[in-house]
Amino acid sequence: MKKLYRLLLLLSIVTACSGAADGIHNLTICSTTDLHGAYFDSLYDGNTVRKTSLSRVSQYVKSVRNNGDNLVLIDIGDNLQGDPAAYYFNYVNTTDEHVCVRTFKYLGYDAVVVGNHDLEAGHSVYDRFRKDIGIPYLAANTVITEGEKKGEPYFDQYTIVKRDGIKVAVIGMTNSCIKMWISSKLYEGIDFMPIADVTQQVVDQVIEKENPHIVVLGLHSGVGTGRDDDLEDASLAVAKSVKGVDIIFCGHDHHPDARVVENPSGNVILLDGGSRASVVAQCLATIEIKKGKVVDKHFDYRLIPMADCESDTAYNTTFAPDFEEVKEFANEEIGELKETIHMADALYGPSAYLHLIHTVQNESSGADISIASPLSTGGEIKAGKLKFLDLVTIYPFENQLYVIKMTGDQIKNYLEYSYDNWIKGNGPSFNYDSAEGINYTVSKSAAYGERVHIISMQNGEKFDPEKSYKVAMTSYRFSGAGGMLEEGAGIDQNQIKDLLVDILPEIRVLLNDYIVAKKEIFPKREDNWSFVR
Repeated sequence: MKKLYRLLLLLSIVTACSGAADGIHNLTICSTTDLHGAYFDSLYDGNTVRKTSLSRVSQYVKSVRNNGDNLVLIDIGDNLQGDPAAYYFNYVNTTDEHVCVRTFKYLGYDAVVVGNHDLEAGHSVYDRFRKDIGIPYLAANTVITEGEKKGEPYFDQYTIVKRDGIKVAVIGMTNSCIKMWISSKLYEGIDFMPIADVTQQVVDQVIEKENPHIVVLGLHSGVGTGRDDDLEDASLAVAKSVKGVDIIFCGHDHHPDARVVENPSGNVILLDGGSRASVVAQCLATIEIKKGKVVDKHFDYRLIPMADCESDTAYNTTFAPDFEEVKEFANEEIGELKETIHMADALYGPSAYLHLIHTVQNESSGADISIASPLSTGGEIKAGKLKFLDLVTIYPFENQLYVIKMTGDQIKNYLEYSYDNWIKGNGPSFNYDSAEGINYTVSKSAAYGERVHIISMQNGEKFDPEKSYKVAMTSYRFSGAGGMLEEGAGIDQNQIKDLLVDILPEIRVLLNDYIVAKKEIFPKREDNWSFVR
């Protein structure tokens, strides 16, 4: 009997200790997002200090912990793309633990959400990252499409973080538009559900199973307009409709934001941390417990500018060998540029910048026509020695090169759609596609459908609206992004794979190979098209 009493007493003590004690509890919940490889406090030119980086976040996080605050730290994704360091540890140095893994461990992150650009690196990269990071890698809206685990989530759905007895449920979702942006080979075996379709179900399940004191959503999806049909930027719509959520940390759109959103179950805090460690999104949670139950919650929130924080010298020392390794790689000379390239020229017509991209795409693939858009519209590549670092400026994304068959009519309609956006200034410049391989004019004053007049092929042959041509384009465009193929050319996205001719490596790799082979690059503008009245 005494043994049974002692056992019951022990169980009651364990149960009591597993929950939050009565009284006031304070937590600090912080997030970063869209780091895009900003791991180091310096650039690779040898003398430029980054105004914001993970080093400054490290210093701020240390100050919070040193203050005695109960910190929960999460990241909202897009960390494995956008900088030579990310590229280097994704594809070149694959034997050492990824530097992003080690920096996240150093800062003590509690959870990381999967970003669309993280998946762009391919299974070998993000699966390795997931294994090595050793903390929950969240994307509750992913589903395994084959094998014994078919129907189960590919990534973790959520995690429970405990501080001072308070249970914080962190649920993560990645962007459901991924299938429109990258090749299916990069996410083979995974499907992506629209965030708005699954979030309430997951939240309800987590609340029922875990009974958390605070529910946090980490959405790699921009704030958006609040419309239910805004699949890419769904965070505001979720904040307005999903019940049971206290805080939403979001990202993807690179626009810092902080607001309170009205919700049927109570106000929701919505925070967007921008990009490249420009700010830390922070929410101070105060929870009152009475008789084991939450009787009051209060949240104070703000965006903390990292430019106002000092760099963390201990962090910099720890990762100095990695920085030097990447710096050496980034400054390897690959060729010589004979004239300066101005990126913004591509916004106004034919440019030396886009001619270089078109040339690489056509010559690498043997296509009849190349289609491309300006991915960088600021700055310049100065004449002189070209380094790998310059390629990140010229071509910042890990897009592969695809070749598909299109009829002349489809090409014409594709360009009509693109130039309609361009002339009206709709959307980002990476949806302003132009073509090489054909001679044509674009009338700004003509009606939609009558703007593009294709004169001939550039080799002098007749352009035939009914003929099938090989067209080189990015994997991003092939996957349906921008609506060029489906809404413009009128090609059903379900049939696009039937038109596929070839898949080549990443365009940045092709660009590197082209420059190395040529040794000297003489930029010129190819005046095969023009805007006319």
